[in-house]
Amino acid sequence: MTSWKKITLTRQTTYNSSVIIDAVYPPEFEHNISAEIQHLQAIYHCLHSFKKDVISIICSYDGRLVKLTELQNK
Repeated sequence: MTSWKKITLTRQTTYNSSVIIDAVYPPEFEHNISAEIQHLQAIYHCLHSFKKDVISIICSYDGRLVKLTELQNK
């Protein structure tokens, strides 16, 4: 069995909220996942939408969410 690739994404808003997504995925989908996530990072400003769509992309390529951390800084 091939070892899975790990990805950690951190997204922060100007209001000091942030989300950290740790996931793993099969290495044969690395290019697809990287391209789609790079596109999302360029267009999304809402953390909720970004988080939802990133998780959806990773799962659509047989990936798995390992950990999701949401931080609200006051």
